[in-house]
Amino acid sequence: SSGINAEYGATSNCIYMAQCKLCGQGEENTYFGQTMQRFNSRLNGHRSHFNEMDYMKSALSVHAKEKHPDQFSMGLTMYRMAVIRECQPQSLNREEFRHTERFRTNCMGINRCRVER
Repeated sequence: SSGINAEYGATSNCIYMAQCKLCGQGEENTYFGQTMQRFNSRLNGHRSHFNEMDYMKSALSVHAKEKHPDQFSMGLTMYRMAVIRECQPQSLNREEFRHTERFRTNCMGINRCRVER
């Protein structure tokens, strides 16, 4: 179970956050993302990288592997997940894009993990 409220799981076109429960609160322990997919579908994408071969493909699994190797098998359950806001259908407008990019580029948080694409 993702621990996500069912109404959020079906939300698409949104900005979301994942905060590491093991590290505690703080911007440095928080990942910010955006998706046009259903939120549950995006979480499944993150979830699929919690294995030894693919962990470098998601900032969330990289953080878990590097900071909490003994708890890596917890997967997404080590994160507090939330939809921050819904966005305009099909794309982020300028205001929404600036809101997301402020966190994604200026924070020293989990978004700074190096991932392989």
